[in-house]
Amino acid sequence: MSQHSASRPFLGPQIVGVACLTLMGAFGLNLTGGQFFAPLSAAYGWSLPTLSLAVAINAIVWGLFQPVMGTLIDRFGPKPVIASSTALMGIAFLLSASLNQLYQFFFYYGVLAAIGFAGCSSLANSVLVSKWYSRRRAVMLARSSLGINFGQLALLPLTGWLIDYANFRVSFAVLGSIMLLGVVPAVLFWVRDDPEAAGQRPDGNLSPPSERAQSKPQAAKVDPSQVLQNKDFWLTTIGFVSCGYSLYLVTMHLPKHAIDLGGGAALGGQLLGIAAAASAVSMWTTGQLARSYQKRTILVPLYLIRAAAFAWLALAPGIGALYLFAIVYGLSSFPVIPMVTGIVGSRFGISKMGLVLGSAWLLHQVFAALGIFLGGFLRSATGDYTLAFWSCAAMLALGGIVTFFVDERPRQTVRV
Repeated sequence: MSQHSASRPFLGPQIVGVACLTLMGAFGLNLTGGQFFAPLSAAYGWSLPTLSLAVAINAIVWGLFQPVMGTLIDRFGPKPVIASSTALMGIAFLLSASLNQLYQFFFYYGVLAAIGFAGCSSLANSVLVSKWYSRRRAVMLARSSLGINFGQLALLPLTGWLIDYANFRVSFAVLGSIMLLGVVPAVLFWVRDDPEAAGQRPDGNLSPPSERAQSKPQAAKVDPSQVLQNKDFWLTTIGFVSCGYSLYLVTMHLPKHAIDLGGGAALGGQLLGIAAAASAVSMWTTGQLARSYQKRTILVPLYLIRAAAFAWLALAPGIGALYLFAIVYGLSSFPVIPMVTGIVGSRFGISKMGLVLGSAWLLHQVFAALGIFLGGFLRSATGDYTLAFWSCAAMLALGGIVTFFVDERPRQTVRV
């Protein structure tokens, strides 16, 4: 490493900041889908199950492209994948501002936005941050993941407000412009793929690589095919899919549920914003706890608390109860993502993290799509969301139980 590069400030905090901004835009845009159900149905008469199917396709496409994006990240680095994907999301939302046919919503939001989301959401940014940090990886993953909460806190209420006081076309256009004019330039100008590309080292460590290797044991390189035979990967993933099922069901259908209970069009976005604020507090707190406790020990209560929140939602009779749900749900929701990412990185290493984590995300999204579709189907079949919310509680209880048995210690002996 040259004297000039050694004298430069460590770029890790800058990378974490851009990852936070990217996740803010990516999740903020993609999780707005449910807020467009009511205006699109009112404008064109499209049914709730049909619109739910479009969002379910979004989840499936995102999941299918996770291993693809993971492979591209492992080969070309995170920056080009994240930059092109954020641009695609922005373009998809701008195109949605002109939609007047059902197939356009399916294509713009269900396909194009989902492909973009696959390349600029948690997977890509987790790999990026993991390349810059080793010793403080769990903490920095939690900090960058605060962008997930900030995106919901800012963009979901903004979406509801724009729909309520302007129209859905203005909302789509504003969201797309935020991505193209705000996030894309930040990625292009401020991101470097890894410390070596900037003449630096993970954690800003100035000691020689041999000394760093002796100071901290490293997980062995892993053949991705072996991961599919590993029980800890599957136990972690089973818990993770319960997160996907419940997260997307409530995010996409809570606005409609609030309207069913007599709330206004903007209430769903406000509730999701409250959940995001609570989640930001929990994200920061769990990141600090990850320094002292196993990530599995943090994950199990998160799953079980969220299961209790959904049981409350199934029993809650009115709008007032939604606010308590939003707080408890938020505290136990998105911190799951950096904890799962941390387990994967610790257990299997980062040499093929894109592909390994992408496989877990694929299954996460399959169940997310199932949750979205079943939410709409059960609402239409029974007249309310009670059964849908109970299904979330049951899934999360199972996720908490199986996660208790995860061994997250690094694998030291893996044949490659």
